[in-house]
Amino acid sequence: MEFLTTETLTEIEVINNALENEGLENISSESEIKRLGEGAWHFAYMIDKEQLVLRIPKKVAYDKKVVFNREELITEYASTKTFYKQANKAKKGICPEHFEFFVNKELTYTIETYVGKSIGLGDQTTKQSKRYGRELGEFFLALENLNPPYKGLGYLKMGEKGEIKGELEMDLREFILEETKEYQDELDELLSSPYAFNKEKVIKAGKDLISVRSIDREKIILTNQDTSPENIIFSMNGARIIDPYPLLYTGTSLAANYVFNYQTFFHTVHDTLRYRKNNYHLHIHQLRANAEGFIEGYTSGSKQKRKDLKVEVFLKILTMAYTHYQLLNKETLNREEIIRYGTKGQLEERLQIYLKELEKYPSD
Repeated sequence: MEFLTTETLTEIEVINNALENEGLENISSESEIKRLGEGAWHFAYMIDKEQLVLRIPKKVAYDKKVVFNREELITEYASTKTFYKQANKAKKGICPEHFEFFVNKELTYTIETYVGKSIGLGDQTTKQSKRYGRELGEFFLALENLNPPYKGLGYLKMGEKGEIKGELEMDLREFILEETKEYQDELDELLSSPYAFNKEKVIKAGKDLISVRSIDREKIILTNQDTSPENIIFSMNGARIIDPYPLLYTGTSLAANYVFNYQTFFHTVHDTLRYRKNNYHLHIHQLRANAEGFIEGYTSGSKQKRKDLKVEVFLKILTMAYTHYQLLNKETLNREEIIRYGTKGQLEERLQIYLKELEKYPSD
């Protein structure tokens, strides 16, 4: 177990240094260490007495040594803190109420409110899964009523004066139009590929859907790209979001990202190193019920919202198919690509799935 620190310390020493730094009581023995598990980037520990979760970054992630970068870590943690505040304005209690962080070469950690134990997908009925999805859809819709706390557009970075902002400084309408052209280029490249699929049908769907993409109805909001089941606590009291990937973009696009992931993506990547421990292919019914509920909650009876979301989901399938096509055209895959997407054989199988999804996607 290696932590992102220049110090040579034991697990209990690193934990106690963080607790001491927060003015909290130390744990006295290794038997008191309560491991909650680990993500790709952090080890997580339960601090029982205060009902807090301590996360400490790992020295190795995706089989690569992590280089300490103060600016990136502060941006990541500060934006998480801001997202939690913004999220709790949209729906009280959906994220941890308390979140603090400390970044130093010798000691880096985050500490936040424990929001409860999660009911695994396999232990959920499809009715429960749909209810959780509906709650999260309603939450994503509520986020669109809040003005963004940062300037700019896109992924977050630290500015020259230490402020956090979107990496892009451009008009949203201009950006969506430019992005839409890129989607069309991806579609054209797939259509000219040697892969056999019903290209006439996909051409029609692309023409019908891309041409009516929502542009003037969109606004920039602070939203969340990472809503995998790993980062959602499906508690007895409702869904809770932890460990977000905040960014400044449109609500419709990120709502579609959620729908695509739960309807299609998660169960199709069950055989990758990144996702295999979750066995998503065994829980397709729960994942799809969650997506169905999300659509209901997010669109809230609006036919226009449902149409706009439908277009964006098509674009998510399209760009994932294109990503797979591009990876297959690479001479060799790097280690991170293999961890995230699998071998070329797995990419080939998955591309066929996505092409079939594009074929059968309704355009009317």
